[in-house]
Amino acid sequence: MRGIRGGVIGEVHQWEIVTVDFPFFDSNRRKRRPALVISNDHFNRISKGVVVVQITSNLESGFSEYNIKITEKDVTLYGDSYLKPSIIKPYVIFTVDKSEIYWVIGRLSDEKIREVQEVLRAIYSL
Repeated sequence: MRGIRGGVIGEVHQWEIVTVDFPFFDSNRRKRRPALVISNDHFNRISKGVVVVQITSNLESGFSEYNIKITEKDVTLYGDSYLKPSIIKPYVIFTVDKSEIYWVIGRLSDEKIREVQEVLRAIYSL
């Protein structure tokens, strides 16, 4: 795997934004899209996959009460990465094989991490 973080992607860390071939649940289509890694670093080290949630630049999609808006100012970007204004959709969750990660874009800010954690607790009653 190649990554913006500099060379071959080794470990993938919780709260990093990566690009993956996103599986659409209503068809066999896949599209390269950003996703937020929510599985913890220990799991990410021992597993061949990581658990991610969808990120989309379609700001009007999904369930607005659970969407988390982000811009580049909410992310520590790696290298020459960029991110359009987007929303994190914590209710669209899936596991992706680490070999399917194409880029590591950056790391979410602590403030936005707390927002994601709050929404995950609300959605899943954690």
